[in-house]
Amino acid sequence: MHLPKATIILSLRTYSLLMLIMSEVLWCLLMLCACVWWWCSAPRRTRKLLAALPSFPQLPLLGNIHQIPRNSINLFQFLEKIAVTCDTTEMPFVFWLGPRPILFISDPEDVKGVNNAFIEKPHYYSFAKVWLGNGLVVAPPEIWKNSIKKLSGTFTPSIVEGYQEVFAGRAADLVQRLKARTTEEPFDIMHDLAYTTLEAICQTAFGFPKISESIVTKEYYDAFHRCLELLIRRGLNPLLHLDFMYRLTPASKELQKCVGILHNVSNTVITKLIQERECAKQDNRNEIGNNGTHNRVPNRRRFKSFLDLMLEMQVSTPELSVEQIRSEVDTVLFGGHETVATTLFYALLMIGRDKNLQDKLYNEVRDVVGDGGRPVTGADLPHLRYCEATVLETLRLFPPFPAVLRMADKDLQLSSGKCVVPRGTVCAVSAMVMGRARRLWGPDAAEYRPERWLAPPHAQPAAFLAFSYGRRACIGKNYAMAILKTVLASCVRELEFTAEQAELQLKLDVVLRPASGHLLQVKTRNLK
Repeated sequence: MHLPKATIILSLRTYSLLMLIMSEVLWCLLMLCACVWWWCSAPRRTRKLLAALPSFPQLPLLGNIHQIPRNSINLFQFLEKIAVTCDTTEMPFVFWLGPRPILFISDPEDVKGVNNAFIEKPHYYSFAKVWLGNGLVVAPPEIWKNSIKKLSGTFTPSIVEGYQEVFAGRAADLVQRLKARTTEEPFDIMHDLAYTTLEAICQTAFGFPKISESIVTKEYYDAFHRCLELLIRRGLNPLLHLDFMYRLTPASKELQKCVGILHNVSNTVITKLIQERECAKQDNRNEIGNNGTHNRVPNRRRFKSFLDLMLEMQVSTPELSVEQIRSEVDTVLFGGHETVATTLFYALLMIGRDKNLQDKLYNEVRDVVGDGGRPVTGADLPHLRYCEATVLETLRLFPPFPAVLRMADKDLQLSSGKCVVPRGTVCAVSAMVMGRARRLWGPDAAEYRPERWLAPPHAQPAAFLAFSYGRRACIGKNYAMAILKTVLASCVRELEFTAEQAELQLKLDVVLRPASGHLLQVKTRNLK
């Protein structure tokens, strides 16, 4: 007996629907069982110590899991709510991921205590290990301690000064690209800025003048940004926090593909530079053999790249593997590209909304650098005080990394006396929470006002967390401030920016990005 074809198709569809329903029910049961186990395994002492702190309404067993943001826009709004609550209550805020607390620190003295007491990062950072390996950002404490000793001297003022020609060159290229767009309607300038900062960080990290021809491609740019999106999506789905679960998803395969593109570039350039150094050594030996004197092959660059410094370290530290070098180079590319681009973007957006601020900045640049075509030099930077104030105010309100996390490996009494941080708690130290607090910055904390940086008193140092604070603070502050001031001054000297007045909407894709209301119009400045 043969069933009609329509009946067979209907039966298959019914079977598929039943299997889908059963799989969803199974997922729910697994999640419920995991939550029960997680809840029962959590020390009651932890819940008791943090019970008095502000939090969102909770569900039994689940805690606040049902309130985890669904996307990057919701994630920014979620952090905004916490910032307001911390500011009004003057208390830390606790978010319960099931029975496990994430504690948002809201007092500068508590930030000092937490960031200096805890250097371990929670397992969420391990999501990026496929990309960044054991680089400084994600490395466990034992590796970080060893690495920071070697890398702490790689971005000193004297080394960064050697990069100034690169910064000025990339700034000039950006100005020319933007001049070509002066006839356009308001547009998204973010791509142009990201391209510029990616070129600069690639040249200073790798050291090759023509590095952009092989690295700064659309494929590399797209892979870089897709990695950020995939990492934040994983972070927002607790079921995917388990490695074996994530490896079963299409997103995992896509992440591996994108990381492969990034690593292929890093590996190629590292291999090329190693070969270049070997050739230089051989040439030097040949010169000695031919002339009997040591005539070094002249350095074709005026600065040592980050990769040069790493390879020099490898000579005295053989255990420094090529894989670890690549991890550190990838970490520098990650930290020095997107963060600088977004900060430049928000600075241009803010001055584009206030002509008075833009005129003040232009007048300073004209007085220090002049209206001529000479580039911004390292000697100019200390005199660009309003430019620096503009950068700092931008970082205060729009920190590239709005929060960093630390894992408490012991109990800690907060300096403010608000609570004891129990061992096993994830501490969230938020640059956005601290940077927008009225109790720290005054009643005008929400206003964009660079003048607040021109005269003391400023808020406490631990209230400004754009470069983090304490033992795992960002080592690239000198680099970031130099390139930000150079590019911003170069742009304002020759161009005028006008921002749309629509409401700015932000999203959090690992770094703080614009979602809407962020278009800019560019005009060539009439120089007198």
